[in-house]
Amino acid sequence: MIRVAAAGICHSDAHYRAGISKIDRLPLTLGHEVAGRVEEVGSDVTHLSAGDRVCVHYLVHCGSCEFCVRGLEQFCRSGQMIGKHRDGGYAEFIKVPGANAFPLPDEIPFEVGAIMMCSSATALHALNKARFKAGESIAIFGFGGLGFSALQLARAFDCGDVYVVEINPAKLASAASMGAIAIDARSADPVEQIKEATAGRGVDVALGIDRLCKNDAPGRTLPGPSRTRRSCRD
Repeated sequence: MIRVAAAGICHSDAHYRAGISKIDRLPLTLGHEVAGRVEEVGSDVTHLSAGDRVCVHYLVHCGSCEFCVRGLEQFCRSGQMIGKHRDGGYAEFIKVPGANAFPLPDEIPFEVGAIMMCSSATALHALNKARFKAGESIAIFGFGGLGFSALQLARAFDCGDVYVVEINPAKLASAASMGAIAIDARSADPVEQIKEATAGRGVDVALGIDRLCKNDAPGRTLPGPSRTRRSCRD
């Protein structure tokens, strides 16, 4: 049992509330970006104690199916997302399995810890899938919450040049203020802009995250060599 100290608002929460994304069981408490303090622990929980600061992994999984044992719990056959399939964190307390609660260091505020488990974790997964390495250049298509996290993480990994593709002037300005090379997709083909800026080479890794990736034509060539990976999430 966790006493909630912070709960983020993910864009998926707005979709659930608006009826865009289906929820099978109502009523339901939303909220899957959660951090707080442990209130009580079950007898089988040994890594946490009452009073500990924690952040919450939003997917409850079985841990024993063929996907879970391979570290692919996102495909768990009985997986449940907090705030969609079971009650979430827009409440005073939330009950989750011990395996879903992770210690949160004192130097990380609850508000940051809550969103780290969704936005930051998703961006990190995309960078890992792309085999991103220090010194490599990267293009980030879309600068919402995930794009913001991807830029922060790429910087933490000692990246090369970072190109952020957007159509929103405020987001382009924000990306530039964080050290990225802003690419305005309204002014010209962003892929051609990146190729021009890199003398035709392109980038090592391209991430399509947030809504811009939906607008790309199927099979469109991304700006980079053949090993470039593309991770896409709305």
